[in-house]
Amino acid sequence: MKAPPANQTRASPTGAQHCYDSNDIAEAFARAGAPAPHVIWQPHAGIVLCRSTTTFHLACDQIAQNSGSIAMEDLDLAYFGSMKDWLAVLEPIADDRGFRYTHFGREIARTYGQDMTGKTTNDFPDHIRQFYNAIFKDVSERKERVLTVHQPPDQVFATVWRRLIVPLIDRSGKAAQILAFNYPDNELRAGLEILPAPVLIVDAQHIVRHANKSARQNFDAGHYGPWTRSVFDYAGLDLEIRERPEDILAGGITQTSICRHLRHLRIGQYHATISAAPYKGTVFYVVLLQPVH
Repeated sequence: MKAPPANQTRASPTGAQHCYDSNDIAEAFARAGAPAPHVIWQPHAGIVLCRSTTTFHLACDQIAQNSGSIAMEDLDLAYFGSMKDWLAVLEPIADDRGFRYTHFGREIARTYGQDMTGKTTNDFPDHIRQFYNAIFKDVSERKERVLTVHQPPDQVFATVWRRLIVPLIDRSGKAAQILAFNYPDNELRAGLEILPAPVLIVDAQHIVRHANKSARQNFDAGHYGPWTRSVFDYAGLDLEIRERPEDILAGGITQTSICRHLRHLRIGQYHATISAAPYKGTVFYVVLLQPVH
């Protein structure tokens, strides 16, 4: 059977209508230099692929209705344990103006660079706004789960966002809220959090794009971004980097230096080891810092 054009209204297995225009979304992402999102309705555990997302999927099954949706009175975020840190809850804004975050897990905030609680899907870059509003609206209308995979904007230090979205149904049968498990794939960041030394991921313009837990605690009071500040503005370091990240990567030789650190009008020193690593087609500096006593 031939599928209808992407911009036509089609019926879901539950009989609901939707008009998610995959062509429009693909064009919006293409204009932003990103590949089109992948969207899978009513995914089963075998195709969720990511272990953490599969765990959430199966946990939802334990409290779900037959359609896979969850009754709002049955939802307690504490039920999901540590997965709560990767959960977002959204509610529709009146007059069809997007969706507002009523909960934004701290691990999502750490990856994204800011807490979006109280903010809306309209606060994202245009192609992400268009995608979120369309997919969340369709979830509300269809009352079905959906798995989406998409590449975030460049300032977000993740390769892709893998998102499993579940409608929350009120007593009247309406999808009054959306529950979304957001999990990033990022091979470069994988082991940085457990390192005891501060590590900064820095781009060629010397902008800090990510900092591990130790660096956040030492330089930014444990905050998560925004990832738009220079090395000096973020960490108070007068770090001198002599080579391009591409040259460091190609040569396979790390650069070492002593840099001064200004904090609360006191000057200290760090021994900086600068290497490089590729990520999403771009090479970044990886700066490991050890205090000089």
